[in-house]
Amino acid sequence: MRLAHRSAGGAALPRGRPDIHADAQARGEAAARSTARVAIVGAGLAGLAAGWRLARAGIVATIYEASSRVGGRVQSARGLVSPEIVSELGAEFIDSTHAELLSLVREFRLPLIDTAIPDESALTPIYHFGGRRYSNADVIEALEPFARRMSDDARQLSDMISHSHHSPVDAAFDAVSIEQYLDRIGMTGWVRQLLDVAYATEYGLDTGEQSCLNLLKMLSLDLSNGFQIFGSSDQRYKIAGGNELLPRALATRLGDAVRFEHTLLALRPTLDGYRLEFGTAGGIRSVKANFVVLCVPFTVLRAIELPAALPPWKRRAIDHLGYGANEKVIVGVKTPLWRAQECNGDAYSDCAFQTGWDSGRLQRAPGGAYTFYLGGAEAVRLGARDPAAVAHAYVGAADGLFAGMAQAYSGVSAHTGWTANPFSRGAYSCYRPEQWTTLAGAEFEPVGNLQFAGEHCSAAFQGFMNGAVETGWRAADAILQRIR
Repeated sequence: MRLAHRSAGGAALPRGRPDIHADAQARGEAAARSTARVAIVGAGLAGLAAGWRLARAGIVATIYEASSRVGGRVQSARGLVSPEIVSELGAEFIDSTHAELLSLVREFRLPLIDTAIPDESALTPIYHFGGRRYSNADVIEALEPFARRMSDDARQLSDMISHSHHSPVDAAFDAVSIEQYLDRIGMTGWVRQLLDVAYATEYGLDTGEQSCLNLLKMLSLDLSNGFQIFGSSDQRYKIAGGNELLPRALATRLGDAVRFEHTLLALRPTLDGYRLEFGTAGGIRSVKANFVVLCVPFTVLRAIELPAALPPWKRRAIDHLGYGANEKVIVGVKTPLWRAQECNGDAYSDCAFQTGWDSGRLQRAPGGAYTFYLGGAEAVRLGARDPAAVAHAYVGAADGLFAGMAQAYSGVSAHTGWTANPFSRGAYSCYRPEQWTTLAGAEFEPVGNLQFAGEHCSAAFQGFMNGAVETGWRAADAILQRIR
């Protein structure tokens, strides 16, 4: 699913659900008497959230992590490109609607950076195409001729679409790519380029490889209240000090329940559950469990030996679910000069880079940082190019948007490699054409005592940290329901 000198400090935490753990706590006494063995595979946010949910109910699950760190695709680095600036290498933004994640943030008393403070309201994004800068008003004017048609199409769709619940109209639209859809409605010019760039980077696949439902279900077509390119996703918050503070806090509470450098090789059914075989530094280790929660991306799960009896709908989801290629090129700057130019740093462009934002925004630190965000083919190409040369080229291109960017560049840069990372093999899930109506919903559905969790399993928060937490909790609750 993302983000001078002025500091927001520790933002007040938004109000959420009164006690989102209450149900699990109420089952604690019964669960504590259970001898059920629970294995969780993956110590990203989903696995840790599931483990913590179970622990609060009296069940100590063991969490097996293939790498040597917790957090998965939530990874923060202080001083990476600029002294004291925290850069997010992975998941970056939290929406106001992410109740489950924000509940954990409150529980662990983590401060937030809030980008919606009044001082920020006068700063705007930049849309730069064909050598010209466009405003929000320009985008609205360019979209208006297409808004009615797109709204009419969106209204024909079911509110909830899944592999088991969809209409013929849903399936017909699902078979069309974003690229084909925009061709069909006759959208051309710079506004077409804007949507191509925005959705290629938002989902990580070029628009010719995505279902047009990704666009119709997200883009806000009510232009009366301004332009919101990703609909209700306001990307308002980050955790001050780094988003990785949350998985670290969870891991600290869970203690030695987390086992590192355990790579799942095979999962085999037994009479009372499953046998898991892990590759470790000391050789193959075999573990038995009555319940298993798989919290690893399906891109990784495809390489693991799974039970042959998995139903076809689950196997199809694991084998074919689309994943985006997204990468970041992060550069240090001496000053966030775009703020003096009345820009918040958000940029969409047809230049050498696609999108970018001020990733040092509202941090108490000298200097600043800027993140160039790539998606689709451009992100894939990054792996074969010289990172320093790419950073230099992107900064040069950004100088055309933010006057003085080249001079402000500190010469320090960093880049991510999620697509090549063996623990992720991609950025996050993205529905390709026909996948809303053939795969959606199948990702989370359990098979016997085998549960699945992660952003890719969330119907409402696919691609977001909240999707990981929400599905981790749901998987834990399903286990508690079985053993109560």
